[in-house]
Amino acid sequence: MARRDLLALTDEALTQLATAGLVKRCRRDIDSGRAPVLAEGDDGVIEARFEDGALTRLKPGAALADASCSCPASGVCRHRVALVMAYRCEHASDDVTATPEFWDPGTLDADALEIALGPTARAELERLRAAPLVVRLDRASPPSAALPMATVRFLAPNDANYARCDCAQTTGCAHIVLAVEAFRASSGANETTLAAHAIDRSPDALREAGDALLEHLLREGTTAGMAAHALRLNRVRALAAEHDAAWFALAAEALGEQIAAYEGRSARYDEDEVLALAVEIYARPRAKGVAAMGFGELLETPMAKTRLVSLGARITVRGREFLARVGLADTDTGATMLVERSFAPAEGGAPFDPLSIPSRLVAPGMTLQTLARGQALTAVAKRRADGSVSFGSGAGGKTTLVPRGVVLDLPAPLVGTDPAGLKTQFAEEAPAFLQPRNRARALRVFNVTETLGQSWRPGVQIWRGAVRLDGYEAPLVLKRVYDAGAPYALDHLAAAFEGSRGSLRQVAGLASLENGELCCEPWSLACDELIVPDIDAGALGATLAPDSSQPASPLEAARRALASALHAGHDRYRNRAADVRKLCVELEAIGYAQLSRCFDAALVHPGSDFQNFAKAALLSSILCVED
Repeated sequence: MARRDLLALTDEALTQLATAGLVKRCRRDIDSGRAPVLAEGDDGVIEARFEDGALTRLKPGAALADASCSCPASGVCRHRVALVMAYRCEHASDDVTATPEFWDPGTLDADALEIALGPTARAELERLRAAPLVVRLDRASPPSAALPMATVRFLAPNDANYARCDCAQTTGCAHIVLAVEAFRASSGANETTLAAHAIDRSPDALREAGDALLEHLLREGTTAGMAAHALRLNRVRALAAEHDAAWFALAAEALGEQIAAYEGRSARYDEDEVLALAVEIYARPRAKGVAAMGFGELLETPMAKTRLVSLGARITVRGREFLARVGLADTDTGATMLVERSFAPAEGGAPFDPLSIPSRLVAPGMTLQTLARGQALTAVAKRRADGSVSFGSGAGGKTTLVPRGVVLDLPAPLVGTDPAGLKTQFAEEAPAFLQPRNRARALRVFNVTETLGQSWRPGVQIWRGAVRLDGYEAPLVLKRVYDAGAPYALDHLAAAFEGSRGSLRQVAGLASLENGELCCEPWSLACDELIVPDIDAGALGATLAPDSSQPASPLEAARRALASALHAGHDRYRNRAADVRKLCVELEAIGYAQLSRCFDAALVHPGSDFQNFAKAALLSSILCVED
């Protein structure tokens, strides 16, 4: 009987077990007739003899990594890979080669996997089980489970030996046990929540601490600085750490950064961001269930040997400071990440030239422009819960940067092969202030079949384009706001739509749902060449057709008023009561009576309190998303 596990190992699966270079070399050897000589004994041991004298032996039931080889290489060497390829060729005509296209990893023996864990992995499993975990499942071939801290792929049907995790341990880890349990608990759904086995964490203490912080922030305003808010902010941080509430902790961390930015007169300070964080800190402990708190999420996870390919870059500027971001995708699992780096001139120094930013380092040995156009082969990466990734020093060649191809071939759901399903997913998601604080989760790649046109709104400096996707009737809307950090980005977008760089074939960027339309902020485009608009320099003289701009809606005006009150402090904002009453009338006139009442109670009446303000901010956040 042929080994079904070996027959199921495709070249893609072998790449995950070894390296792309080894797989390509072995493929060349096999195709050119330099395959090893195979022999299978009565005991089921498969032997492969090579021209260079190497002997590789694989016992029955053993995984490829457990095969013995007489060569000096450690790990999965080229001889082990060639054994599998040669074995597949010999049994290509066998009926037993048929392997299921879809199979359920939930049928694997999770209890046996747990028993086989080492002491450290078993302790990690118990720690992770202490809180609910939301797991996204993909039942394609090979099936995979995306946990918050790692992604597990099952490379061979019904064989746990070929379950591979992208954490530093790669096999025999707690994440594989949880992945099997998630498939078993999902009942066919694409997402499931593993219930806590041990600790029943209550958000009550976090809610009380968060309310105390926000009530004081509203009374004193952001302008009071860190000295006024540090005590309550540190209390929230300490409780979040004690409860392992990652999303709540990251929100508090971001609020502290905003207060510090105002105190330091940094252009990174944003009133609207402060209001959004206040809504988040108020809403998360009040959400049904406990998934909104991020209980049990690891703030940082070391990754295994990984190939991270760039999805493009964004550069934004606030005052004298530039923020550079590069989107990355794990080519094995499709998991998305961000590399972020801020650049600011020294106090009193000359401001940076925007055109100099792409040549600056964003990671050890990697400039922004080379990383944005390349792919990193690394064994020293660490992924944070917020979607950001950091690289080690890369000593000893542990991180290598090479160019990427123009058009990417990546696994679903990263590649938007089902735009209608993605639109439905976005429509059914919780509001942003309750979603996981992963800034890379909206990164997507879309295969384009046709460009439909573009326009330019000079009043608000917004470029818009529309493209047709395969199998999707509605257009995908591309939208980009001008930013001085990337002065030529809109020129490159317009040129790509005019066809001067060849036909547009692929777009990568942040996807979203706006006014019922599937939208994408483009970070890179694939034509005859790779275009990274924020990185590419030089004006191209593209023509942008003007479009009419729309005035701000009463909803947006209400959001700005709430943000201003949080900035200045509630009492100091009351002298604008006449403006608030006028806005209340406008809100009621367009059908937002409940928001009008909350808004009036929050900012006009002397007896108004923090709860009224929080309700108005929460309601306006929901309505602005739906509007």
